[in-house]
Amino acid sequence: MEDRETKRPDRRQVRTRRRIREAFNELVMEKDIDKITIKELAERADIDRKTFYLHYNGVGDVMEEIQNELLAKVDHLLADFDLFQPDFDALGFFRRINAVIDQNSDVYRRLLVADRYSFYYVKLKASMKVVLRERYLQRARTAEVSQVKLELYAEYATSGVMALYVDWLKHPEYDLEEVAEAAAEIGYGGGKLVLEGLEKKASKRS
Repeated sequence: MEDRETKRPDRRQVRTRRRIREAFNELVMEKDIDKITIKELAERADIDRKTFYLHYNGVGDVMEEIQNELLAKVDHLLADFDLFQPDFDALGFFRRINAVIDQNSDVYRRLLVADRYSFYYVKLKASMKVVLRERYLQRARTAEVSQVKLELYAEYATSGVMALYVDWLKHPEYDLEEVAEAAAEIGYGGGKLVLEGLEKKASKRS
């Protein structure tokens, strides 16, 4: 597995991995993940089993890569939109989140809403919480905020935003633009209060 991660893939490898992920996305809409076999994935991706194992160790690896890609996109957005700037475009940020989720909404609906896949929700939320906690930590260093409070801040922000999007996945009739507006008004509103509190603490100590 180490060689797969350290060696830069060529275009053919990238295309093959994409086909495998697309095959997984199709199959997960048809059956439970634990019922998906390597043979089915390979056939759906139009490759042989040997080729599959050149890229992944198993079905779980494919699902983990899909999750990591989502996290990488969110992390990239957090880098593009500076949460700590007064002119932070919260609505623009959540509109970009909408675009990311909407690209694969059926699969995310399957993985995040069904009770049998609650482990996926828990894992995704924990990973997003780590990303957000690191963002808070960057600003909290001079404020001497305890680790416990940082955990609570990150938990509050992550839980709120994920709950909004999971509710949308449960109710696809909801207008996604309204979800972005609600996330900007409620989710970022609370996060902004946290950031302002950190700023005040930091200024008092400087």
